[in-house]
Amino acid sequence: MATELELKLMVQSEYLKSASEFLDEFCLLSKSETATRQATLSLMNGYFDTEDATLMQAGIALRIRAVNQKFIQTVKTRGSNRVGMHARGEWEWMIPNDQLDLSLLSEVPLPESLTDMAWSRQLLEVFRTDFERQVWLIEENGTQMEVVCDAGKVTSPYGEDAISELELELKAGDETGLYCFALKLAKQFPLQVSTVSKAQKGVRLKQGAIEFPEKPNAAASTLALSAYWYEVWLVYWEAMFFMKDEILIQPIRHSMAQLARCLPTTFAQSLDRLDEIYQQTLQAEDQDLLSALAARKDTGIIMLEIGQWLNQASYGDAH
Repeated sequence: MATELELKLMVQSEYLKSASEFLDEFCLLSKSETATRQATLSLMNGYFDTEDATLMQAGIALRIRAVNQKFIQTVKTRGSNRVGMHARGEWEWMIPNDQLDLSLLSEVPLPESLTDMAWSRQLLEVFRTDFERQVWLIEENGTQMEVVCDAGKVTSPYGEDAISELELELKAGDETGLYCFALKLAKQFPLQVSTVSKAQKGVRLKQGAIEFPEKPNAAASTLALSAYWYEVWLVYWEAMFFMKDEILIQPIRHSMAQLARCLPTTFAQSLDRLDEIYQQTLQAEDQDLLSALAARKDTGIIMLEIGQWLNQASYGDAH
């Protein structure tokens, strides 16, 4: 088993070319021999579950990936969102064809609700993700990471959703380096922090619902409240573009205001300035509001700066 720690970034499709060009140039100019672009991959993925979403409800994703005529069976646990980051358990096996080998799951510590394997007789492919992946190996200030740019779509009987994102996965070094490099990217082209995995996109097509974090109780610390309102902000932001519904800018602004009340003054002031910009954008006439909001670099920069601070405040003692 490997523990996957990654930072996922929303990038609207019109900015993917800028992202790719910047990463190519970064590798070209880097003094590190390990900074290289890898071969582009076409990935076809089938996700399996029961009609009643037994695996999803238990926090498990079961997938077969086809790449270059090879097949890989993968199990991922939901893990925990590290205040905007993804930390998940992952098991992978090479298999001879596109048929599941459920005997391999004996290596996975399944939740108690799944151990009897009764669900295995009801499995079906519930959705697919098909996308092109560009890959760069990056080393920045002692942090080694794999940066991927994914473009494609999720499809299911319930509809489809676009895949247009960057993922920064930690390979060695300090996770702070992921945020530092993401901030470097955010100053070059618009991006935002995302908490929605590809598997969650597929589940969302069926359920038609947005998944929010659990609200802390009244006795929660200011830091816990900060983490909660930060993630609510991220969820509403991503939902606004998934649903193509600009009215969600109002709960976005509300969550930002709640978050500002829990943060140090410098961050609170940054959120206040960002809210003023949103208000001005709303008042402007004859424009596509979603495109105007997506084009702003400051949203992603502030998301990353606050996310980095929250992660250091929440987990810094562990390092």
